[in-house]
This record gives sequence, structure tokens and C-alpha cells, in this order.
Amino acid sequence: MSSRRYLIGRNVLLDGRSDKGTAFSIEERQALRIHGLLPPSVATIELQIERFMENLRLMPDDLSRYIALLALQDRNETLFYRVLMQHTEETMPLVYTPTVGLACQKYGLIFAKPK
Repeated sequence: MSSRRYLIGRNVLLDGRSDKGTAFSIEERQALRIHGLLPPSVATIELQIERFMENLRLMPDDLSRYIALLALQDRNETLFYRVLMQHTEETMPLVYTPTVGLACQKYGLIFAKPK
């Protein structure tokens, strides 16, 4: 017997390793019992990446961008790593030096939950 967890319903959307956001197809939504828990339109991961990057670029500073990336990682790991892979040059300074140094200094202000 496998020790792997099988998530259904709301728990799929609460697990950042399983959640694909609006990239779930209609069939996947029905099979996972999440139909109606997401906006009705299906968006490809490419469209989600484009939307996320547009929003990221509108943020006022690198610390805000870092916090947005951490939140993305918590809610949708697949999208987080795809963003990093497709926009490496733009995002690496946000998840590595120098931004992480600033985040360490402001840790008490940005701490959300343990990982």
C-alpha cells in the first residue's frame, strides 16, 4: 500500500503542492470535487505565469515582490517554480541576494507561517 496522500475537495486547493489554481481542467475539477470552488474559466499555466508576472512588476519594491513570491509558493508550488524557471533573470535576485538579506532583517514583519 502506498503512503501517498490523495486529496479531494477543498483540501486540494489548500495544499500548495497539489493546487494548480485555475489550470485545473473541468474534468479534473469534477474528479477532485472542486468544481464550483474556482472561477469558472480554465487558464493555462502559461497564462497564470503571465498574469503573475504582470502583477509582480506593478509592486513598489523588491521586498513586496519577495513576499508575493513566497505567497505563491505556499499556494501553488508548480506555478512558483515555473515562474522562477521562465523568468530566472528577473526573479532570482528576489529569492536570493540581495532581497533575502533585506527579508531577513524584516523577518518579524513578513513572517506568515512556518515552512
